[in-house]
Amino acid sequence: MAAGSGNFDYTNRDYDALVASLLDTAALKLPEWTDRSDNDLGRLLLELFAQVGDVLLYYQDRIANEAFLATAVERRSVIDLLGLIGYTLATPAPAAVDLVVTARNDTTTPLLVPPGARFATEAAPGRPPVEFSYLPVPSVPLSLPRDGTGGTVTATLTCLNAQQIADEVLGTSTGDENQGFRLAQRPVLLPRDPDSKEYLAVEVDSGGGFERWERRGTLLQSRSGDPHYTVRIDAEDGAELIFGDGDRGRVPPAGATVRATYLIGGGLRGNVGARTVTVAKPGVNSPVDVVNPLAAAGGAERESIEHARALAPYVFRSRQRAVTAADHAAQAESVPGVARAIAVSPSWNHVDVYVVASGGTAPGDRLRAQVLAHLAGRAMVTTLVSVRRPVFVAIGLEVTVGVEPTFYRADVRSRVEEALGALFAVERLEFGQSFFLSKIYEAVESRSGVAYVQVTAFTGVRSDPPGQQVEPTAGLIQLQPREFPTAGARVVRTEGGLA
Repeated sequence: MAAGSGNFDYTNRDYDALVASLLDTAALKLPEWTDRSDNDLGRLLLELFAQVGDVLLYYQDRIANEAFLATAVERRSVIDLLGLIGYTLATPAPAAVDLVVTARNDTTTPLLVPPGARFATEAAPGRPPVEFSYLPVPSVPLSLPRDGTGGTVTATLTCLNAQQIADEVLGTSTGDENQGFRLAQRPVLLPRDPDSKEYLAVEVDSGGGFERWERRGTLLQSRSGDPHYTVRIDAEDGAELIFGDGDRGRVPPAGATVRATYLIGGGLRGNVGARTVTVAKPGVNSPVDVVNPLAAAGGAERESIEHARALAPYVFRSRQRAVTAADHAAQAESVPGVARAIAVSPSWNHVDVYVVASGGTAPGDRLRAQVLAHLAGRAMVTTLVSVRRPVFVAIGLEVTVGVEPTFYRADVRSRVEEALGALFAVERLEFGQSFFLSKIYEAVESRSGVAYVQVTAFTGVRSDPPGQQVEPTAGLIQLQPREFPTAGARVVRTEGGLA
């Protein structure tokens, strides 16, 4: 840099730094300008330039940050970055529930439950019903024989918290390479496995009837005549189908009609409790009673940026293979609907994977089958993998809270219950986690309006064997590696304060 041209610190680029740099440069370039008061026109011009520079440099920093996984904050940037290593962010996952359907045996007409039949929870003020659909594979009705001899007949069916969009026409092919067709509804549900045939069916009619095409994670291995396509999920959970270029994947012929059948919905709200799905929507050919003996499980929101940022590099390092116990756990956690997983090896060629579903519940049979199928293609050939339910330890609490004189008891009670509930959020819990009594005091005492707190009961109860007590030792409930903490019975009493 030439002498007298001024030195700039390009790492200090906020408004104040730019104003100071411009004033220093002005002293070198325009020594005759000596009035630098806030009222001076030259000072005003410098400050305007500094403001523009501050805004431009802010956006330059933002753009630079979006180029790195550790600093990116926009979902579309994370999607693009992880796409470079073959990792796709998981879509929402639908909760699954087993329903027991009961009908009167007063006729010889079979009870028919068609695909798409819907069942729901009871609606309440401010709480819309949660619907579940019967979506069997293959898509055939459930037929339950009746002989008219009286009594009742029952059947058990698995339903999903999802809505099926059937035979949606996406458009007509132009015959061009790499054509894209967008699905109209969102959020689209897709399995983690890119080669899965679940949830999404795409058909192309070239004039001789509709032909089923197959989904692939990438078209790099596809040949020119293969009826393959890929799916690209955007930041708003919309989906676009991408077809081949004639060399890698077939091009749909010009004029061909493209249609799709797919699922939308999912999310945590589908994890409803036991005996809450009691409403049968129109569609079944006879009046029925319906109930879910067990809670729904497996519903999850779309994968968060934080989860993908933590999990994707690990999955990439293992090259989508499960060799170590940690590999098996990471692969299991990549399945939508799985919140936590741990893998243990009881013998040299056997791996037990313990899974907790989203919402901190036990996984249902459907979710366990999905995890097993996901691991089957990634584990070593000689490894026997089992997916198991963990032993839950319900942490029971009785808490007495003293309320400050100027606070209402009901408000403080609500804040305390919120604090205790946050302690059992599944994202904060781990297998084998030690649960300290001091954490209870810390959480409650941090809430405004709490004068003092006394924990009068602090116990754990195992789910297997049912009802087995886990007594604390020195203010600590110690869990075994295959045990997972969950919220148990909780009693909060308040005293003092305002009524």
